[in-house]
Amino acid sequence: MIINHNQESDSQENSMQDMPLGFSFTLATNQEAMASFANMSESEKRQVIEAARSIETKHEMQSFVDSIGKLT
Repeated sequence: MIINHNQESDSQENSMQDMPLGFSFTLATNQEAMASFANMSESEKRQVIEAARSIETKHEMQSFVDSIGKLT
């Protein structure tokens, strides 16, 4: 039996699982930011997720996500 793995799909799933919870929730409330994030390459998404990990307050996270929405 041969199992065909799609590495890109696995990479996307890993990115989503590694996402900080506060970032996920805040991103979900901002459609423009969500669209910008969805259009990023996997490398860009990883960079954004790493940056989100260093954010400590809800206000900072909101500002960060809002800035992602302005990238379009």
